[in-house]
Amino acid sequence: MKKLFVDDERDPPGNNWEVARNFSDAIEMLSTTEYVDLSLDHDIASFDENGREMTGYDIALFLAQLKMDYQYIPLNIICHSANPVGRARIEGVIARYLQPCPFDVQRYSTCTD
Repeated sequence: MKKLFVDDERDPPGNNWEVARNFSDAIEMLSTTEYVDLSLDHDIASFDENGREMTGYDIALFLAQLKMDYQYIPLNIICHSANPVGRARIEGVIARYLQPCPFDVQRYSTCTD
């Protein structure tokens, strides 16, 4: 069972987590590995080529797009951010778009009919 912890400063709660310290590493790891558990921080000290801050919220939006495209996303996604506004934004995406439901064929079956 693979787990990914995304945080630029803190260490994961146990030894069985892989760690991404920035946005680019997190996207790369999520694009190449099927994680079951994902824990997101909001402020991850990452910026794009135009200087725009890339956060855990952007990772959550990336996952929402993957799900809409019927791609694999982690089954259990939580936010551990100490930033209350960032945490609320991430948790909003999780609640609206990333929670499994009984009719979510992509998560519970390989059948695509």
